[in-house]
Amino acid sequence: MTDKVQSKKDLNYCCDELSKYQSLSRTGLTRDELLAIDGIMVKLKERIKNIRAALNGH
Repeated sequence: MTDKVQSKKDLNYCCDELSKYQSLSRTGLTRDELLAIDGIMVKLKERIKNIRAALNGH
């Protein structure tokens, strides 16, 4: 049961972090900075997908 509670906390954290990155202004950022941000967002989306799959029993 505690694993499920921790997974939900992790899911909320990842969703909050993803929201922060998605709302960033990209004006004035270099190509490398944009790629870094995109890489972080891809990792967060993958983590969210995996946590949701684990919570749903898939």
